[in-house]
Amino acid sequence: MIQQIRNRQGLLIVMIGIGMLGFLVPYDAVIALMGQGGSQDVGEVNGTAISGAQYQMEVQERRRLGFSGDQLAEEVWSDLTSNVVLQDDFDALGLTVSDEEYEEMLFGSAFSPYMNRAFYSNAENKNFWQTNFDAMLSSEQGVRDFLAYKQLIVSKRKREKYDNLVTAGIYSNSLEGKYDYLGANEKVSFNYVMKAFNQIDDSEVEVSDSDVRAYYNAHKDDADLLQKAGRNITFVRIPLQASPEDAQAIEDELTSIRSVWENSEDSDSLFVATVNEQAFTSTVLKEADVETDVNETAFFQAEEGDIVGPYLKGQAYRLARIMDFYSESDSASCRHILLKATNAQDKEEMAGLMQRADSLKRALRRGASFADLAERFSEDPGSKSTGGVYELFPRGRMVKPFENFCFENKPGAIGAVETAFGVHLIEVLEQTAAKARVEVALIERTIEPSPTTARESYSAASEFAIQATSREEFMQSAGDAGYATNVATDVVRGSNSLSGLRNAAELVAWAYGAEEGEVSNPILVDKNYVVGFLDRITKKGAPEFEYVKDQMRTGAIKQAKGELYQGKMKTGTLEEIAASVGASKATASNVSLKFPTISAAGSQAEPEVVGMAFAIPVGNVSNPIIGTNGVWVIAPTSTSEATVKNDYLTEQTTLLSRARGAAAIRLSNAMMDAGNLQDNRN
Repeated sequence: MIQQIRNRQGLLIVMIGIGMLGFLVPYDAVIALMGQGGSQDVGEVNGTAISGAQYQMEVQERRRLGFSGDQLAEEVWSDLTSNVVLQDDFDALGLTVSDEEYEEMLFGSAFSPYMNRAFYSNAENKNFWQTNFDAMLSSEQGVRDFLAYKQLIVSKRKREKYDNLVTAGIYSNSLEGKYDYLGANEKVSFNYVMKAFNQIDDSEVEVSDSDVRAYYNAHKDDADLLQKAGRNITFVRIPLQASPEDAQAIEDELTSIRSVWENSEDSDSLFVATVNEQAFTSTVLKEADVETDVNETAFFQAEEGDIVGPYLKGQAYRLARIMDFYSESDSASCRHILLKATNAQDKEEMAGLMQRADSLKRALRRGASFADLAERFSEDPGSKSTGGVYELFPRGRMVKPFENFCFENKPGAIGAVETAFGVHLIEVLEQTAAKARVEVALIERTIEPSPTTARESYSAASEFAIQATSREEFMQSAGDAGYATNVATDVVRGSNSLSGLRNAAELVAWAYGAEEGEVSNPILVDKNYVVGFLDRITKKGAPEFEYVKDQMRTGAIKQAKGELYQGKMKTGTLEEIAASVGASKATASNVSLKFPTISAAGSQAEPEVVGMAFAIPVGNVSNPIIGTNGVWVIAPTSTSEATVKNDYLTEQTTLLSRARGAAAIRLSNAMMDAGNLQDNRN
């Protein structure tokens, strides 16, 4: 065998090389080049194909820049497809973002909804990102990152400008405002007889299968019946939970660790870091933090070096050792002047900045204004306009040397500290009242299913999937086992969440590769094994008859009832008509065209009935009207005109606000429909 290997050593070297390459190349890169990459397209819009490699590379680039979340992939997809559709419009309109505008967005006052959402959601984030953007320009990698952020932000800004142009072009004129006002304020009152559809027994009419089919043909293209391309999925969640034995094993492990810890000669930090297999960080608690936990309340009655636990905290067992007791303020205020460094690792540069800070400190002692000096010399864009002030902030908000000075010195103290940003000249302004604190070293073990428990849960889920060969069996088996079931309808490709399931991407991907009636293998989602049943594959447009047959029969029966009672209610006074159909005469008062719902006559609006009430003269009796809730005969008794107004600006403004509010979304949906968007992502 050894000789055979020697004879094929070239092949062996190649195989080892391939193995090492497979180990080193990131999984996402492999996916980008194979499953959804290379020459395989994942979609098309406006006749332009979008390759899997292009899509995956953009997703990975966003992640590299620090973006995350369930909707990241969908945001990337939306950006790619929108840019394809809109690029010609951008070019025709000459939409650009100049370097000056970009810098104003980053460091000035130019407002961008995307910048505000992604980077500048609050003052703290804005300060962090402005400092971060500025610091990027000090290294080659930082410059590359800065340009990547710029490409993304400029692309988003172009779309914002385009949407703003479209929104600005939407207008509501005075005539529209007038009709909106009249529709709400002109009123009509009328007497009526209404025979409600739900008061007519189905046995009074005969509806054949051909009648139902005819009703379907007449209504299948109605807007409220049209469907989107999607999937209907029924799924069960089979919990993957730790067993009592799993919890006991974890508690026993920590009990054993406690015995070792009590006799260990290692420092607490080293011991905890070794046991947890990660860098050590202590935990600081106030009395208010532990007042609802009887175990942790004992921290403040213990002595330094005592060990508490193991004890249960939420879904984990903890072991704690008391390290220190002290008092400190919850928050502090300060003002500072930042002397920014181009390279904080350059000792000579930092020494020079420290000398400048000493000069400024001497100026303050001679009576100079801190606010004036901050405005002139500080390079912190987040605070220089406010005199360098940072109002009450807790620990953890600022970099360590900065916050240590603010919390460990008394109000009025002035001093300079070095950070990665440069040298800060700080004056402590205020500190809240000091509160007792305890510092502890924690060893924590989350209660999770053991491998044995996980295998047993998977076996149960697999058995369920094998047995459920039809939807009826699927539902019956779920009910017998006590598993929760959910139904998700009109699920679009690429959905990341469903009702009852937060991270549903894998289940949705399965549904788009399965056939109707197929059952999935167990999929681990959110600590549950999920098993799906594909109920239906829907195509865009009119629904197939078999899926809406019951709904169409209900509509056909309602239509037949309307035609039957339209004949029965043709002649006579309202009192005579009411007596003939077993109904009663009633009154509707002050009904408007804009709000055509009639009190005590059904929950749905009756626009045709109210329109007729305005159309026929007072005192006349209408012909029978087939309405939404039943068959009507009406007799108007009075009308009231709206008060005359000089203008309809209020109504115009309301209509305009409503139209502009959803303009961008409606525009995007319309463009994608017109561009025949095809989404083939799995």
